[in-house]
Amino acid sequence: MATSISITESNRQYRIAFALAIFTIVYNVVEGLISTYLGFEDESLALFGFGIDSFIEVISGLGIAHMILRIKGNPNSARNQFERTALRITGFAFYALVIGLVVTSLYNIWIG
Repeated sequence: MATSISITESNRQYRIAFALAIFTIVYNVVEGLISTYLGFEDESLALFGFGIDSFIEVISGLGIAHMILRIKGNPNSARNQFERTALRITGFAFYALVIGLVVTSLYNIWIG
């Protein structure tokens, strides 16, 4: 059963979604700065990696915010180059983070 919502309600939902996307971006920037700083200072690989993960999530959040604006403007539009690039960067960055954490962990185990 399909339901339709009013344009006013739809706009309200898009505003909420966009506000949540912006909140997520800002939160992850702050979280990333604090986590990477404290991880570096305390030589905590887990905390440092958590901070890097936050910056990767910022890229993803930018893609989501852009997608919300695109869909609000034209619900039938396809993903554009910005969104595809943001998704690719996010995916590759997560793989790079995993590789970096594994290599660093193995190095730390090796040297004791």
